[in-house]
Amino acid sequence: MEVIHRSHLARVCAGEVAGETVDTPMALSQGGAPLGIHKGDASAELRWGEYRVPLGPKLRPPISAGASEPPQKHGDGVVVLRLPLAKDLSALDGAELIVVENAFELRREPAMMAEALGSLRRHAGSRPLIYVPGLADPSNLALLCYMGVDVYDEELIRAMASRGLMLRPEGVLASDAAVPELEGINREEMAEERELVRAFIASGRLRELVDQRAASSPANTVALRTFDARCHDVAEEQTPVTGGMFRCNTPQSLHRPDVRRHRIRMAERYEAPKHKRVLVLLPCSARKPYHTSRSHRRFIEAIRSGPHFSLVHELILTSPLGLVPRELETFYPAAQYDIPVSGEWSSEELGMVNGMLRRYLAANHYDHVISHVGDGGLLTEGIDLIDTSHGDPGSSSSLAELDSTVRRLCSDYETVAAQQDRLGTVRSMLGYQFGRGVDRLLADASVSGKYPYWKIMEGREQIAMHTPDRGMASLTLEGAARLLEEGVNVVSCEDFQIKGGIFAVGVKDADPAIRIGDEVMVEQNGALAATGVAQACGRDMRDLDRGPAVKVRHKVR
Repeated sequence: MEVIHRSHLARVCAGEVAGETVDTPMALSQGGAPLGIHKGDASAELRWGEYRVPLGPKLRPPISAGASEPPQKHGDGVVVLRLPLAKDLSALDGAELIVVENAFELRREPAMMAEALGSLRRHAGSRPLIYVPGLADPSNLALLCYMGVDVYDEELIRAMASRGLMLRPEGVLASDAAVPELEGINREEMAEERELVRAFIASGRLRELVDQRAASSPANTVALRTFDARCHDVAEEQTPVTGGMFRCNTPQSLHRPDVRRHRIRMAERYEAPKHKRVLVLLPCSARKPYHTSRSHRRFIEAIRSGPHFSLVHELILTSPLGLVPRELETFYPAAQYDIPVSGEWSSEELGMVNGMLRRYLAANHYDHVISHVGDGGLLTEGIDLIDTSHGDPGSSSSLAELDSTVRRLCSDYETVAAQQDRLGTVRSMLGYQFGRGVDRLLADASVSGKYPYWKIMEGREQIAMHTPDRGMASLTLEGAARLLEEGVNVVSCEDFQIKGGIFAVGVKDADPAIRIGDEVMVEQNGALAATGVAQACGRDMRDLDRGPAVKVRHKVR
């Protein structure tokens, strides 16, 4: 199976099984051949091409009994396992299809379902397809795919039809229709939902559909909350560091893996420019990047009305990201998120932003903090600062006060040269992007150009460039050589001639910190061979033997 599209753990795959063209998400039908479920009086059999896989008797100890069994391997391709997961999962190595035989029991245990599927992907990696019998319906198909499920069946929707229940993505409805008619309706709903899921996966926006569908039942809501809380590492590994616009319309959007990753990187990677003495807190804007909005152009005009602006650092307070330094406004996801703007903040949002701001101020020193947010102190409660907004950050009077306050506070300090200001700002940007190796990259460097089109130079040699289109710094071979020495985002390849791209089959090893969309350094025999953009996470580059790994931008000739 080849991955055609991906959105978090969900993917659209295409391939061939037993001479039949198949794609995912895939529905197995009862009695289908060469792929399908064949039921007997006391047991069932999965037919997967050449494999005939018994799914066990109907009466077995339930998951709640806590008795694990070792996975059963059928040939080289199919593994059947029962929950709870056994300690020894070595049978999963090299599997093409994993069947979770008693998955139907998880329907009434949504938290257990989320943890089990997350743990299974954590152990199995991306290679195998995962099949969950008797679990899928139109309301949870998007969620199951988001949690890593590739194959499902129609057993549940048939059983629900026999009970006079019509299944919709929005919930379950009672119906007086005959059972055969209900089966047909449920099957059509499932097929339509499958196509919608595939479309959202192809656009990289499945999480938005999942957030909508999760509200269809308490069980789906519990499953998503649990998966976000306990399986973040699994979902984040497959979440790109670049992407298109997305909407955060529900409270659970606060816990999206890309949004949460931003908050983690702000705490663990980001370090404010050390020469900044005055911090100005600003509200977000509907238009992204912020500096393109009318409100932020007015803020910038007030803050940068003189040479003192090099001493001032701008920090935007927003939900769901929390904090966005001005220099990161073009990075994903700061430039891509969209939220409903009502002027009201939930208690969870207030706590998140205030907590982040407190930790940020403890880690980054400023002599003065100005609040020009206009929230009445809700976001900044308990923090010592000067309020210049007076409830309306965009008014002429508050902007004038912001201007005069910044001038007054900066008058006690010598201004910082433009080049020093740029270098300090770029250092913060690259620290957020790469996490380490920044000092080596910027040694003897200078910054030229007009923000946000900044070139990082060493003498007349360009080593990197930041553009808003990419939303991060792109490296030349000269810049990549410096990060290669630091071991940052390195992909080690077999000794072959590199052309337009590198596939996973040619990768010997890769930095596990690499995410889809990252800048990577390609080395062969210990020397830099190319630089480019990751098309897979580091783990997949290392473990898979098919699919693209790196889109090469520059190569050593």
